[in-house]
Amino acid sequence: MHITTLFIWFILYSVLGWIYETIYCSVKELAWNNRGMLNGPYCPIYGVGAVLDVLICSHLPGPGAVFLTCVFGSALLEYTTSYVTEKLFHAVWWDYSDMPLNINGRICVPGSLTFGVAGLLVLYVLQPCMALITNSIPLYGQEFLAMMFVAFFSADCVLTADSLIALNTKLDAAMKALDAQIAEKYSAFIENTKQNLCEGLNSLKEKISFEEFLEKRTDEELNHTLSTMNWKQMRLLRSSVSFRKVRYSDFGNKMRHMLSFGRKNKEDTEWKQE
Repeated sequence: MHITTLFIWFILYSVLGWIYETIYCSVKELAWNNRGMLNGPYCPIYGVGAVLDVLICSHLPGPGAVFLTCVFGSALLEYTTSYVTEKLFHAVWWDYSDMPLNINGRICVPGSLTFGVAGLLVLYVLQPCMALITNSIPLYGQEFLAMMFVAFFSADCVLTADSLIALNTKLDAAMKALDAQIAEKYSAFIENTKQNLCEGLNSLKEKISFEEFLEKRTDEELNHTLSTMNWKQMRLLRSSVSFRKVRYSDFGNKMRHMLSFGRKNKEDTEWKQE
């Protein structure tokens, strides 16, 4: 089996995975949801899983063995991918925390069982079609096609990684700026307030004022940071599920919700105008 054929299968299965994810999430949310962390229409984890399914499970004795192998193999692949991407980019693209029998929100039993069924579908239904497609293309044609796929895919990975690093840098800088503004300006604000309040009302007034002040400054910093982002960074912000285990987790999640809410309001306004 030639490496170029395997790579073509990887790309085609990644595209099919993106189609499935996008349709499923768009229907679930009743709004267009362009899935995947990359800019192109593909989800590489599906491509990797499908190719491994073909390479490993083709030699197994029957559907039962294929199913179990895909269940445990998909769990390992999902957990590893989720862990690595979170460590590198501090963001997660799926979260099973609300699903039963999940492990750290990265994998869950229902999801792994679903991928077990998907493994059977790939091996016994989709792969014969994939083999027919690639077998109909001469080897030199496959090599040319694979080279184009490699070029586009590699460029997409580099641009996406660069955008993710820039996005995390912006969020971290915004959080530091917000902390500095609150520490500096609120101290002066409190001192001024204390001079004009009765002693008995100080504690209540300071709490209310702090909450209002923090909300106002956070909204201002969110809007400022969003105004400095390009479309790649905004798309990555929308496509992620959340930011976890970093100091700007809440800030990043609020910005993601603000961006999604703003897009929904824009779509509703356009629909009403029509």
